Amino acid sequence: MTEYESPEKFCFETYWEDEKTAFARVERDHADITRYVIHPVKQIFYKDRMTRYELGEILKSRCFDEGRPDISKLLSMMGLSEYDIYKICRYTHGRMVQDKIWFKYDGEDLTWKDVKRC
Repeated sequence: MTEYESPEKFCFETYWEDEKTAFARVERDHADITRYVIHPVKQIFYKDRMTRYELGEILKSRCFDEGRPDISKLLSMMGLSEYDIYKICRYTHGRMVQDKIWFKYDGEDLTWKDVKRC
């Protein structure tokens, strides 16, 4: 995962609307996942322990494509100077148009109503 800046340690919860579906504790070289819901639509994690690379691929799938022609404009709107999946997911909460999955990070007091507009 050297192509993206990655914090050493962090954690986040995943939700389907306001239903908590998982908790991810990310360490230097791996992520431990506690899955509260096992559902093919509501859950993005497929196992309870994964490498940082595997987690990065999941997070990358929650980001817009790096090759978009308007990439500079999108990054600028987020206050970013380069494509960084960790920072993009923090900014967007991993929110995608096609589903109701989103991420909540430590210290955030958000609900589905807050992030569904992102």
